[in-house]
Amino acid sequence: MFTIVYFSHVGEKYALKAFVIDAKQAASYVTANEYQGLNNRSDLNGLRVNVLEPDAVLAFLAPLEFVAQVERTDVYVDPERDLLISIHPLLEGDGFLVVREIDLEQEFDQLSDYQKTEVQLNDEEDILNVQFQFAIVIGFIITIALALLVLIAWLKRILTPIQRASLDWREGNLATRIDVTSPEPFYSLFMTMNKMAEDLENLMQEQKVMSFAMSHELRNPLNGLFLAIEVVARKHDFLNNDEAYCKLKRYANELESLSLNILTLAKISNSENHTALENCNLSALMSERMAFHEQNNSNIQYQNTIESNIELKGLPLYFELVIDNIVSNASRYAESKVTTVLRRSSEQIELIVQDDGPGISSEQLEFVMMPFSRLDYSRSKISGGFGLGLAIVNAAVKRLGGTIELMNNNTVQGLVIEIKLPNSTQKKG
Repeated sequence: MFTIVYFSHVGEKYALKAFVIDAKQAASYVTANEYQGLNNRSDLNGLRVNVLEPDAVLAFLAPLEFVAQVERTDVYVDPERDLLISIHPLLEGDGFLVVREIDLEQEFDQLSDYQKTEVQLNDEEDILNVQFQFAIVIGFIITIALALLVLIAWLKRILTPIQRASLDWREGNLATRIDVTSPEPFYSLFMTMNKMAEDLENLMQEQKVMSFAMSHELRNPLNGLFLAIEVVARKHDFLNNDEAYCKLKRYANELESLSLNILTLAKISNSENHTALENCNLSALMSERMAFHEQNNSNIQYQNTIESNIELKGLPLYFELVIDNIVSNASRYAESKVTTVLRRSSEQIELIVQDDGPGISSEQLEFVMMPFSRLDYSRSKISGGFGLGLAIVNAAVKRLGGTIELMNNNTVQGLVIEIKLPNSTQKKG
């Protein structure tokens, strides 16, 4: 656009100057000869000349628009026909000489053959000028486009290590580092991100060590506590019906369950776990676990759709943890019904569990799989659990290479848990 405007300005300025030069030559020729018979002549550099009396000049200039003064000559334009016009005082007398361009649309037939040829050449020159300007604009656009493509390719090559590292970090592999051989300012950015990943890796490692240590350290005093409770109860039979004794025993059971869940979560979340993979009949395991839950939850109606002969290579313990935790979660909060589906597609295995309970608010759905998450009253710890069940499921599904999604049922009430596992014999352990 700048190029077009620039060339248009230069062309307009050149046209005005050329017109004034031709107009002065025509005026000099007319001044050097007699004025009679020169009106409306068209052989004066392709211009028309007229002589005006002084009292007719103002009326003549009224419809015209002033353009500019070029070499002390006022130039006007006829807005109706877009013709340049100049006014020159005569050296003798009070008259004025009017020089204007020829109206090619109305006066072309009156031109000589030479003038017609010149007009055609001028038209061809104008076309070539337009084509030249268009070529410059296209070339400029192509140059900018090529420069942008080169820049984008360079940035893509520079930023590819970030993309790869971020994908690894998202999968929990915080040991990945970004190549820092890039120039500034990317060098500083990559160094900062590597330092952040290192700090997170150290923090996660400390948490794993602490989780293992806490769980193991709790086991010994808990075992001693259980033994002491049993010994006391055997010596004093009346304690079996004592409310305080029953609460003490229940609290001890909850502490044991909590330590076991923390230890399980820590083991599953440990990225350095390389347990050997086994072939697992997921259909048979699902049927077995559903029979167990049906036996222990007689007040819940289970509707199971289990496709037969679904086998995966993975860790049977992980599969069992996933099934038991999501079915137990659904059974705990269901009003009367739990629906389970296990099916296979060309690329994945789907495990879907749905209850008809109160569901979870949309604001809490993204936090419910965090360890020790606390929800509203209807799904709080008062119903049982420590907020570790879904965290264990989430960790196990990720270790199996799958995904988990929680959503509220849009047609009826209840929570839907949908787990997708790759339909492959190779699973991450």
